[in-house]
Amino acid sequence: MAKKPRGSKDEGPKRRKPTESQDGASQVDRKLVEQALRDLMGKMGSADNDGTPRGKAQSLMYQAYEEADATRRVRFAKQALDIDPDCADAYILQAEHCSNRKEALRLYEQGVAAGERSIGPDSFQSDVGHFWGMLETRPYMRAKLGLSHLQWSTGHRAESAQHLQDMLRLNPGDNQGVRYTLAGYLLFLDQDKELEQLLQQFSDEDSATWIYTKALLAFRKFGDSPTATKLLKSALKANKHVPKFILGLDPPPAGNPSYYSPGDENEALNYIGGFLAGWRMTAGAVAWLRANSKKPKPAPQAKGPLGLVKNWLNKNLQQEVDVWQAVVRQLPNWVTEGGELKRPWAVVVMSHSNDFILDFQLSEDLPTAALIWDRLANAMRQPQAGTPHRPTELHVLQDPIWESLTPHLLEIGMQVTVCQELDKLEGLFQVMCEQVCGQAEPGLLDMPLMKQEQVAKFYGAAAHFFRQAPWKKLGYEHTIKIECDKFQSGPWYAIVMGQSGLTIGMALYEDLNAIQRMWREDDTDEESTRETVVTSVTFNEECHTRIADADASKKHGWEIARPDAYPEVMHKERGMSIRPPLAWELELLEGCLRAIPDFVDHHHQDDHTTEVMTVPAATGILKLTLAWVADS
Repeated sequence: MAKKPRGSKDEGPKRRKPTESQDGASQVDRKLVEQALRDLMGKMGSADNDGTPRGKAQSLMYQAYEEADATRRVRFAKQALDIDPDCADAYILQAEHCSNRKEALRLYEQGVAAGERSIGPDSFQSDVGHFWGMLETRPYMRAKLGLSHLQWSTGHRAESAQHLQDMLRLNPGDNQGVRYTLAGYLLFLDQDKELEQLLQQFSDEDSATWIYTKALLAFRKFGDSPTATKLLKSALKANKHVPKFILGLDPPPAGNPSYYSPGDENEALNYIGGFLAGWRMTAGAVAWLRANSKKPKPAPQAKGPLGLVKNWLNKNLQQEVDVWQAVVRQLPNWVTEGGELKRPWAVVVMSHSNDFILDFQLSEDLPTAALIWDRLANAMRQPQAGTPHRPTELHVLQDPIWESLTPHLLEIGMQVTVCQELDKLEGLFQVMCEQVCGQAEPGLLDMPLMKQEQVAKFYGAAAHFFRQAPWKKLGYEHTIKIECDKFQSGPWYAIVMGQSGLTIGMALYEDLNAIQRMWREDDTDEESTRETVVTSVTFNEECHTRIADADASKKHGWEIARPDAYPEVMHKERGMSIRPPLAWELELLEGCLRAIPDFVDHHHQDDHTTEVMTVPAATGILKLTLAWVADS
């Protein structure tokens, strides 16, 4: 099963299990379920243990669920099947204790078939709508639910959803609560029409799951509209904790809570377990949620009427021969503010003549002309160094905002000169930024032998991969072996991430054992982690990628699939060091991004055929050999 990111830069390769269970469904505390089943079976015991094969087999199943030892449980189940081959609960119990997913899938399929035979064909005609109300149908319904969950986790997505839809047809009262799982599945599969019908079928539902999903569906249908926003505000009132998990402000813990109350954090955790991927894959939805879940800040206002300020400056401050420089620029790093990553703007004013910083102001949003005027006026009245005065000249870079301010600056005797660069201010600005938010990380173009054309092609491949969304067609814990004769190292082992929505992208490992240890949750060995070598690309909003790459993508026009799908590329070397990939590593990653979506389209995880593919890459055609790694 896919794993949950730790929130570090290398979150793709180092993931933990998502808040979905292995079968992809919201999980309920197992002990509570088993106790309820034992209570139910106890009530049925006297009726079922009637000396018939069915009664004797069911009696053994009562003993199996009372047994604490897993081995003895399975033994009871097998004995029950020896007595009654149509004992569906015996297949279910064996599947639950099976470590091999293929074998578990086979057992659930046999359980469904056994349940069908036990019920008989007539009930599927005469008892539709009342299945859960009949005790003899419940083993079949349990087996069908287990089969659906396992089909989802192994990539048989359409079949999985169809089982749940059929269960609601047989039991529209939905005693098993499959509507919540089905809603998440339909959202993931982009089956919006079917999802709308499901929401209407249970129109009286007032859970956070239903209200948030209605809001998201409305956003998908109408965009940022009054209808969608009204539904979202209702959802925020129903549960205020959901946004922090969707927005990544608070990483969800491993596992699902065993209980929840309406409006509490556990309810929010249950919701994102099945619906986070739907939010992440809906273009603009996360930004829409962010905009509507925080209080708007008032826009900064000028400190006084412009005319009065100019008159005061002319009347009270002497003009001195002094050349100033001023710049308006975003910081070259992200900073954390209120739990969110932001990239503030800075307004810096300095005296070129005296090397003094006169005024410095950070702004969350792009500074307005009024704010820049205030900073210049403040630098004249209350400079951080030197005496108050009006300068004779101001040097700036080309920007329309200075055109609007120039007439006002001329009125106070300040000549404005547009320069190609601001020599002294540039160096001071860099030092100040490093003091505020640390040294900027290197980008792809900073790596040896890396050319702009190669990075542009990589961005095109990444956009193609994101649009193809191969994670929608894959189950959990899948691995693709990749070989390429062009490069001396290899083979590599690729995993596609995105099924849970926590991390979307692809990772190339050099060691298959590292992946298997990670899936066994045996990645706590620091030495093993240190030895892992992996190159990965993950997709997220601009704030989660290197600023150098984000700025370069805008400057050179590199392709981005969506505003929330900037590719973040990293290579983790042995010893925990992280850096951008080298030119050859980026080329290999580019080739895999182009090949894997087609490979997934042509070959299901159950198909272990090897395919040789040729794809365009930075230096020409790249020949790759791809094959699924057999499940353990």
